[in-house]
Amino acid sequence: MSEFADDVAKALHRRMRRRKLAFFAVGAALLALIAYFVTCGHGFGLGGRGNGSGVGPGIVAASDAGPARCTVRVGKSGYSVDGKTSATRDDVVETCKKTGTAEVTVTGDAREGSWTELKTALEAAHVAIYVR
Repeated sequence: MSEFADDVAKALHRRMRRRKLAFFAVGAALLALIAYFVTCGHGFGLGGRGNGSGVGPGIVAASDAGPARCTVRVGKSGYSVDGKTSATRDDVVETCKKTGTAEVTVTGDAREGSWTELKTALEAAHVAIYVR
Protein backbone atom coordinates (compact mmCIF):
# COMPACT_ATOMS: atom_id res chain seq x y z
CA MET A 1 0.00 0.00 0.00
CA SER A 2 2.84 2.41 0.62
CA GLU A 3 3.78 2.29 -3.07
CA PHE A 4 0.23 3.27 -3.99
CA ALA A 5 0.27 6.08 -1.43
CA ASP A 6 3.58 7.34 -2.84
CA ASP A 7 2.12 7.42 -6.37
CA VAL A 8 -0.93 9.32 -5.17
CA ALA A 9 1.27 11.78 -3.26
CA LYS A 10 3.45 12.36 -6.36
CA ALA A 11 0.37 12.91 -8.53
CA LEU A 12 -1.06 15.41 -6.05
CA HIS A 13 2.31 17.17 -5.81
CA ARG A 14 2.53 17.45 -9.64
CA ARG A 15 -1.03 18.75 -9.83
CA MET A 16 -0.31 21.36 -7.16
CA ARG A 17 2.89 22.40 -8.95
CA ARG A 18 0.96 22.86 -12.24
CA ARG A 19 -1.74 24.83 -10.46
CA LYS A 20 0.88 27.16 -8.91
CA LEU A 21 2.59 27.62 -12.27
CA ALA A 22 -0.71 28.46 -13.95
CA PHE A 23 -1.61 30.88 -11.14
CA PHE A 24 1.72 32.71 -11.42
CA ALA A 25 1.53 32.78 -15.22
CA VAL A 26 -1.94 34.35 -15.12
CA GLY A 27 -0.78 36.80 -12.46
CA ALA A 28 2.26 37.80 -14.53
CA ALA A 29 0.06 38.24 -17.61
CA LEU A 30 -2.33 40.47 -15.64
CA LEU A 31 0.55 42.56 -14.32
CA ALA A 32 1.94 42.94 -17.83
CA LEU A 33 -1.50 43.94 -19.11
CA ILE A 34 -1.95 46.50 -16.35
CA ALA A 35 1.53 47.91 -17.04
CA TYR A 36 0.71 48.11 -20.75
CA PHE A 37 -2.52 50.03 -20.19
CA VAL A 38 -0.96 52.39 -17.66
CA THR A 39 2.13 53.24 -19.72
CA CYS A 40 0.59 53.20 -23.18
CA GLY A 41 -2.03 55.82 -22.41
CA HIS A 42 0.37 58.51 -23.67
CA GLY A 43 1.36 57.52 -27.20
CA PHE A 44 3.02 54.14 -27.36
CA GLY A 45 4.64 54.48 -23.95
CA LEU A 46 8.08 53.86 -25.40
CA GLY A 47 10.41 56.82 -25.54
CA GLY A 48 8.71 59.34 -23.32
CA ARG A 49 6.34 62.16 -24.02
CA GLY A 50 8.24 63.81 -26.88
CA ASN A 51 9.26 67.43 -27.26
CA GLY A 52 6.17 68.86 -28.97
CA SER A 53 3.39 70.75 -27.25
CA GLY A 54 0.63 68.87 -29.06
CA VAL A 55 -0.98 72.11 -30.22
CA GLY A 56 -1.14 72.98 -33.88
CA PRO A 57 -3.41 73.58 -36.82
CA GLY A 58 -3.66 69.90 -37.71
CA ILE A 59 -4.19 68.60 -41.18
CA VAL A 60 -7.24 69.78 -43.05
CA ALA A 61 -8.24 67.29 -45.69
CA ALA A 62 -10.09 68.57 -48.69
CA SER A 63 -13.48 66.97 -49.06
CA ASP A 64 -14.04 65.43 -52.44
CA ALA A 65 -17.75 65.10 -53.00
CA GLY A 66 -17.16 63.83 -56.51
CA PRO A 67 -18.27 65.44 -59.72
CA ALA A 68 -21.30 67.70 -59.67
CA ARG A 69 -24.49 66.08 -60.90
CA CYS A 70 -27.69 67.65 -62.01
CA THR A 71 -30.66 66.47 -59.98
CA VAL A 72 -33.65 65.40 -62.03
CA ARG A 73 -37.07 64.39 -60.76
CA VAL A 74 -39.57 62.69 -63.03
CA GLY A 75 -43.07 62.88 -61.62
CA LYS A 76 -46.73 63.06 -62.53
CA SER A 77 -46.49 66.78 -63.31
CA GLY A 78 -43.44 66.34 -65.58
CA TYR A 79 -39.75 67.04 -65.09
CA SER A 80 -37.89 69.18 -62.58
CA VAL A 81 -34.16 69.79 -62.78
CA ASP A 82 -31.94 71.29 -60.05
CA GLY A 83 -34.97 72.69 -58.21
CA LYS A 84 -36.50 74.27 -61.33
CA THR A 85 -39.99 72.88 -61.60
CA SER A 86 -41.88 72.40 -64.86
CA ALA A 87 -38.83 71.89 -67.06
CA THR A 88 -39.07 70.36 -70.51
CA ARG A 89 -37.14 67.31 -71.60
CA ASP A 90 -34.82 69.51 -73.68
CA ASP A 91 -34.15 71.76 -70.65
CA VAL A 92 -33.20 68.70 -68.62
CA VAL A 93 -30.85 67.42 -71.31
CA GLU A 94 -29.21 70.86 -71.77
CA THR A 95 -28.68 71.31 -68.03
CA CYS A 96 -27.31 67.81 -67.53
CA LYS A 97 -24.97 68.07 -70.54
CA LYS A 98 -23.07 70.79 -68.69
CA THR A 99 -22.26 68.50 -65.74
CA GLY A 100 -22.10 65.26 -67.71
CA THR A 101 -24.01 63.30 -65.07
CA ALA A 102 -27.63 63.16 -63.98
CA GLU A 103 -29.04 61.82 -60.75
CA VAL A 104 -32.59 60.86 -61.62
CA THR A 105 -35.44 60.15 -59.22
CA VAL A 106 -38.51 58.61 -60.79
CA THR A 107 -41.58 58.89 -58.58
CA GLY A 108 -44.24 56.22 -58.39
CA ASP A 109 -46.84 58.34 -60.16
CA ALA A 110 -44.58 59.22 -63.11
CA ARG A 111 -45.64 58.25 -66.60
CA GLU A 112 -43.45 55.40 -67.91
CA GLY A 113 -43.14 57.07 -71.31
CA SER A 114 -41.75 60.27 -69.75
CA TRP A 115 -38.92 58.36 -68.08
CA THR A 116 -38.20 56.29 -71.19
CA GLU A 117 -38.03 59.41 -73.40
CA LEU A 118 -35.77 61.22 -70.93
CA LYS A 119 -33.47 58.23 -70.57
CA THR A 120 -33.14 57.90 -74.33
CA ALA A 121 -32.42 61.63 -74.71
CA LEU A 122 -29.81 61.63 -71.94
CA GLU A 123 -28.08 58.56 -73.37
CA ALA A 124 -28.01 60.19 -76.83
CA ALA A 125 -26.37 63.26 -75.25
CA HIS A 126 -23.75 60.98 -73.55
CA VAL A 127 -24.84 61.92 -70.05
CA ALA A 128 -24.15 59.35 -67.33
CA ILE A 129 -27.38 58.43 -65.55
CA TYR A 130 -27.68 57.46 -61.88
CA VAL A 131 -31.19 56.35 -60.94
CA ARG A 132 -32.34 56.62 -57.33
